[in-house]
This record gives sequence, C-alpha cells and structure tokens, in this order.
Amino acid sequence: MGFSLLPKEYEFFNMFDKLSAYSISASKFLQEIVERGCIREDDIVKIKEIELAADKVTYEIFEKLNKTFITPLDREDIHSLAHELDSIIDMVLKLSNLMKIYNINGIDKKFVEVLKLVDSAVYSISVAIKGLRNNKSFTSVKEHYIEVDRLESLGDQLRNEAIAELFSGNYDAVYIMKWKDIFQTAEKLLDQCDDVAKVIETIIVKQA
Repeated sequence: MGFSLLPKEYEFFNMFDKLSAYSISASKFLQEIVERGCIREDDIVKIKEIELAADKVTYEIFEKLNKTFITPLDREDIHSLAHELDSIIDMVLKLSNLMKIYNINGIDKKFVEVLKLVDSAVYSISVAIKGLRNNKSFTSVKEHYIEVDRLESLGDQLRNEAIAELFSGNYDAVYIMKWKDIFQTAEKLLDQCDDVAKVIETIIVKQA
C-alpha cells in the first residue's frame, strides 16, 4: 500500500461545511420557534439532536487532525475553527433552553430581529468557509467575515434598545429579568458568530 504525505485537504473543508450547515439548521429552527410565539419540549429535543450531530463532526475533525501529518491550514486554526463553529450551536441550545425555562410566549419583534441577524451571520460564515478552499476566493471571504462583524454591531444596538425598553417602567420585575437574560444570551450568540469570523480572518491573513 502506498503512503502519501499529502493531506486530503477537502476532508477538513467538507467537515467544516457540515458544521456550518448544522449552525444554519439550528439558527433557522430557532427563528421559526420565535416567530411561532412559543417553544415546546420537542423543539428542545430537535435542537439537541442538531447539537449532538455537530459534536460528532467536531470530534471527527479533532481526531483527523491528530492523525494528519500535513494539514491544509495551521493546526491551531483548524482546531479553533471547529471549536468556535460548534459553539454557535451550543449557544443556540442554551438560548432555546432559557426560553423553555422562562416559558417565553408571544412574539417580541426585537427578538425576532436579533435572530434574523444571527441567521444572516451563520449564512455569511458558511459562504466564507466555502471560500477557504481557494485563495482566489479570499476577497469574497473577507467581505463575509466583515459582514458578520457588522451584524454583531447591529445586534449590540438592538440589545441596548430592547433593554432600555424593558426599564421604561412598563414591565414588572420578573418580566424584566427574563427578557434581559434572553436578549443578553442572544447577543452572546451573535458574539460567538463574530468569534468564528475572527478565526476565519486569522486564517486569511496567514494564507494571503
């Protein structure tokens, strides 16, 4: 049997594509739940299934990384990208669990807007990751990780507006506590998307 030192580069990129696809699925499903106006136990189960599937792919990336002599990207960047991508789905699960614990019902327009930003961010991440295969696509990749940073800034603004509204004097203490936690956790989800974008930026700088 022949032995090659050359890595099967696309295996890593294909696994990154799988992880980003799981993040898109989780984000879109959470948005559907919020637009529906209530969260059920079976919704949590479905998001947990996505999270477990993503964990499996992340483990496969780490396992392959340990067995691959030559890698298409720096080893630490492969590890960071897998970990940070997987953490997006972890944050979606955390947010959905909070919604269930707090028995969130009804549609909050600003919360819907925040989750649309998340949806746009994970889509941009997906496109950027696909572009990592070819340095001719790096200009497009840069545009997408910059877009994630812009979306995260918009999320900060929406969170501040939402929390300011909570403390307007129109809501009771329990309502304020619940929604403050929800909006702050949603903003951490957007922050996590930005963390992925920063890893992608680091990769582009090294590869340029």
